[in-house]
Amino acid sequence: MSLYDTGAPSLCAAIAGTINRSDFARFDAVFADPTWRRALEKNASVLETLEHLTSVPAVDTAGRSALATKIASQQRFDVIQVRPAPGGYVVKVASAPDNFAPVESFLTTKQAEEALPQETLQAADQQGAATVTGVEAEPDPLVEQVAPITTFGLYKVLEKGSGKQVIGYVIPQLLDPRTGQMVPQALFVNGSQYAHQSAVVGSQVGLNFNLPADPNIRGLGAFYTSDGRSILVTVPFEVQNEITVEGKKYYAARTMDGQDVQLALVDLLKKPTMISDREIAIPKSFSFLRLDMPIQLEDGQGATAGMAPMKTAQASAYPTRCEIRAWGDLSCDLRGPVFDKVGSGEQSWVDGVFHLAAAGVPQNLAVELLAQSAEEGRALELFGLRPLSTPTETIKAASARGVLDALATQLPARQCLLKEAAALSDTASVDAVLALNFLNPENVHTFVAYIPELEETSARLANLVLASQLGLQRVPQQAAVNAMKAIEKVVTALKDLQTHAI
Repeated sequence: MSLYDTGAPSLCAAIAGTINRSDFARFDAVFADPTWRRALEKNASVLETLEHLTSVPAVDTAGRSALATKIASQQRFDVIQVRPAPGGYVVKVASAPDNFAPVESFLTTKQAEEALPQETLQAADQQGAATVTGVEAEPDPLVEQVAPITTFGLYKVLEKGSGKQVIGYVIPQLLDPRTGQMVPQALFVNGSQYAHQSAVVGSQVGLNFNLPADPNIRGLGAFYTSDGRSILVTVPFEVQNEITVEGKKYYAARTMDGQDVQLALVDLLKKPTMISDREIAIPKSFSFLRLDMPIQLEDGQGATAGMAPMKTAQASAYPTRCEIRAWGDLSCDLRGPVFDKVGSGEQSWVDGVFHLAAAGVPQNLAVELLAQSAEEGRALELFGLRPLSTPTETIKAASARGVLDALATQLPARQCLLKEAAALSDTASVDAVLALNFLNPENVHTFVAYIPELEETSARLANLVLASQLGLQRVPQQAAVNAMKAIEKVVTALKDLQTHAI
């Protein structure tokens, strides 16, 4: 193929006659080096030309980078970070907390949109970086002295019964528009779960007013407003549907004690007010806070496992401890047993958030902790995190346990095989571990046979969504909608699989 076919600049045309096959072979050898390859692929303007200059394509047949293909095919990464860059995004991925070896690559905007959720890209555009983690921290063995929550803030609390640690906003008092008074009811929300109970105990980890607002006023939720210094939240309402009476728009709703009311959004109103026996006026400036997935939290009415503080001498040596320092120039320092093997030392906030996410700290909390440390000028301690280890460390530990020897005769879950394979440095060994023929024509036929049952389940969920719209209060409407959409995606994928042979 001639260089003229690529539409290359005139300089390429001038030297075309001096290029022979040995020149192409040398370039192929250089381009096969992953370091050089990543550097070249970060420059989106040369990708098209590279496709004509090397036998190793710069992008695959679908027009994606190797990393984009892995993400789109749902290859498991425990932590993913996305940062905007000219012409696209820089994406960093890693397995965690074991086999921690981050890989960074540039994706064009199109590749990123195909490989990553839209909300992740939006968060990266708005915040400068979006970090998603699938690693869960353990409940702290060393927790600050918990107390009844009496002021609004971001708190660390425990789920009743399981003792699972959850983090979210707690509003200790709510406004009842029917009386115009604040009532001693606590509301916990974190965007996916909520708790509505008389009291909640926990320890504060931060303060901001970015509650998750929903433009669709429907289902169970509360109305709130904030000026960045204070917040006002109403008691929850079950909003059933939107109605029009004599040209005016209302929302038919029900209070938590079963009273039917009508909600009207009103301009220039400062505070929710009862304007008739069954009509409540809500200021248009208020936002709607949707409440899905109810849970129950510890309220201090009994002993709670894991809530008693340990001695400081024990704390300093605890293996899941880390120490965070941060400064106003957006640099930070991570220390402690969690980062002893990897991730320790001074770094940017963006890299610090990535390492904390790999250890089990979600981005919103990590940013709050860094900001708190920078503002207060002191180090913060966290406990219950997952210590990070490199692939080399994982291989040593696995060899000591005899895990690698046992893989030939014992078949653990597919996910575990992928994790162990990721720790092997030899390509042939990785292939040997994964070539266990989990997928074969018989297995695929079994999966495809599920289609009728899944379609029936989807239809039943559609009926459930309708029922929730018509007043079935105990079933969160959005949860039913999400379940229905998820099953429809599974059915579509299985039908597509049905048309292909393995």
